[in-house]
Amino acid sequence: METGKKFKKEINLDKISLKKISLFLLILLPFAIIVGQAPSDIIVSTISILFLVNSIIQKDWSWIKIKWIKITFFLWIYLIFGSFFAFDIKTALEHSVLFLRFFIFAVALQYWVLNDKRFLTYILYSVSVAFIFVFIDTFYQFLHFDLTKGYGPDILGYYSNDHFRLTGPFRSNIPGAYLSKFFFIVFLFTIVKLKKTKNGSLLFVPLSTVSFFLIFLTGEAMSFASIGLGLLILFLLEKKFRKKIIFSFILLFCLIFLAVKFNPIWNKIEIIEKNPWHNGTVYQIYLPCKNNKNEICKQKFETQPFFYEVLTHFSKSAYGETYSQAIAIWKDHPLFGIGIKNYTNVCKSEKYKENLRYFFCTTHPHNFYIQWLLETGMLGLLGFITLLFIWFKYFIKDINKNISPLIYAPVLTLFVLFWPIMSTGSFFSNRNATMNWFIIALCLAITNLRNKKV
Repeated sequence: METGKKFKKEINLDKISLKKISLFLLILLPFAIIVGQAPSDIIVSTISILFLVNSIIQKDWSWIKIKWIKITFFLWIYLIFGSFFAFDIKTALEHSVLFLRFFIFAVALQYWVLNDKRFLTYILYSVSVAFIFVFIDTFYQFLHFDLTKGYGPDILGYYSNDHFRLTGPFRSNIPGAYLSKFFFIVFLFTIVKLKKTKNGSLLFVPLSTVSFFLIFLTGEAMSFASIGLGLLILFLLEKKFRKKIIFSFILLFCLIFLAVKFNPIWNKIEIIEKNPWHNGTVYQIYLPCKNNKNEICKQKFETQPFFYEVLTHFSKSAYGETYSQAIAIWKDHPLFGIGIKNYTNVCKSEKYKENLRYFFCTTHPHNFYIQWLLETGMLGLLGFITLLFIWFKYFIKDINKNISPLIYAPVLTLFVLFWPIMSTGSFFSNRNATMNWFIIALCLAITNLRNKKV
């Protein structure tokens, strides 16, 4: 008996040691998300398991009473139940069962790991460092454009996989999404930390403007629009920021004008076709011929359409066709949907594949709300909207009674993540789910500590 007590004391198997292990893993998570799906998924799963172990050891299950947790458990049970009506039962059931780890991960952060303001501060510093790295790496890639190879290399030596789109350290077109999702948390945390310095307040405009401008350079229109929406909401919420936000917008438009007008690389590119569909913009550039370097040849490249082409001819765009396809499929499965991770197979079936003229069947419908409707049915969508409403009420409560600008980050970030009329990644994909649930957990933790200085 005494040996057992001594062993427990030596290895310190208490809630603090498990918590510190989780904290260490969480500090790595912002960088793991950049690296890829596997390392971030391992961290999420490990923290979820450690939290459940701690709950068992401490016999503490009071977190189950949290309102949003009740809703998520209902959704989880509903996902499992609905899987038996799915197009592919095995795929839907497997992903539904495993999706629990994201719910547990989020509550572990809110209720356990980040309920200490010191730990929350450590994580916010970690997120900020990762944000700065992505910013610098993506901007470095922008400065190194080669007409033959496109953007790159970045700091890590990666070239863009899309000739005229920035990819940063991700090797896919998501640096703008990464920056926009974390922007208000990092930006307002930085403002709080710099507030005590002599010239801290002067950095609001340059920090917001350069971040906004880089997201514009990535070509990710929805990320750019969502940041603009967030800043407009901040403009309405906080009077003392209004002049600075106006000046930021003015400076931003000046930078965009200068970049479009005088960028020497962009001036060498000739646009010969503008279409709303996938890869509908066709560029032409003049390069030395491959067989004879002394001669100049024309070379064509296809890339994503301009935002205004998509808006003015939405039905022919990839988004218009995908949304129409998803709604058409949902009408045949209105109650329980087709099951999560089933869209591609259903889309390619004989009944629906002919609906797409300008695009192809992707892995998901590219909108969170349409995805919940299509894959989980009307009840699933209602549950998801209820969850968002509960979070919104929690984030907005007593928001004007706090002096710290960081308290605005949760509600602004919620709009960036879940603004309904924008294209998104898949809600149920591992990498996207990790990033979204991590950000939501940060927002919940920040709101928990609204009366404490972070």
